[in-house]
Amino acid sequence: MEICQSEALRYLGYRANRPPDTQTLALLQETQAQLEAVLAPKSLYKEVPLRRISESETEIGGIVFQSRKLQRHLRDSDRILLFAATLGAGADRLIRRFAAAGETAKAAAAQALGAAAIEGYCDELCAQIAEREEKNGYYLRQRFSPGYGDLPLEAQRDFFKLFDITKRIGVTLTDQCMMLPTKSVTAFVGLSKTPSCAKSGCETCPDTACAYRKGET
Repeated sequence: MEICQSEALRYLGYRANRPPDTQTLALLQETQAQLEAVLAPKSLYKEVPLRRISESETEIGGIVFQSRKLQRHLRDSDRILLFAATLGAGADRLIRRFAAAGETAKAAAAQALGAAAIEGYCDELCAQIAEREEKNGYYLRQRFSPGYGDLPLEAQRDFFKLFDITKRIGVTLTDQCMMLPTKSVTAFVGLSKTPSCAKSGCETCPDTACAYRKGET
């Protein structure tokens, strides 16, 4: 698993017109080495039945989820996967250790690197799934997570009912529907017989009405 430093810098607020200085880059390099030493990535996915009920209701694995954007996102899909991944508790412990020691810059760098790491890990896993599924004539849609768009974060409770995320990869859900370890992802991943944008960025995609287009809320 590779951690994209440019993504971490983006999370830290750096852009092309505001590049990081050499001190920041050195801090990022040092923090990344410490973070990589404690990562314990795990993942799982499972296919469940998919049924459309209405423009805003989708039955997934026997549970009805209310979201127009999820329904629109899955409009070309006739199969669906439940997807979950985590970097493990080590990343959270390292961030807390930096914060407790007053190393706020390192804590911020570790947060950003952790965010980049979990996204990169999910992308790698989905690319592997996509390669296998394309041999069967199916294409992956992009991930759609509880808390995105009009799918409330509380949908995590139902998502966790659909398969044993806690037992299998150690991710738990708080009363506020936040995941622990924090560097974890859950998502619905549609499978369609129509080629989709799962492998390319929104800037190259002609589908301006896509529910998952970056920048749309």
